[in-house]
Amino acid sequence: MITAISASGSAGLATTPQPAVLSYADAATVWLLSWTGNDDNVIAAKMGTNVGRVADILAENTYVGSRVNAERMRNARAAMMQR
Repeated sequence: MITAISASGSAGLATTPQPAVLSYADAATVWLLSWTGNDDNVIAAKMGTNVGRVADILAENTYVGSRVNAERMRNARAAMMQR
């Protein structure tokens, strides 16, 4: 894709960064962010990925079990805070 022509007349090519592939640990973070009230598009921006990947995690199409892992993380943190 040609984005602009510089003053010298040469065209610059735009490089579109590829959305980050999220890991299983990232998927748990997506759940935690969702539970704290973040919208899918905000989560995607924070994680450096696209909304579709976030939606797939929250629909449990990818990283099945990440919700349970996130619940464990949340419960463990709550237990530590009570000490």
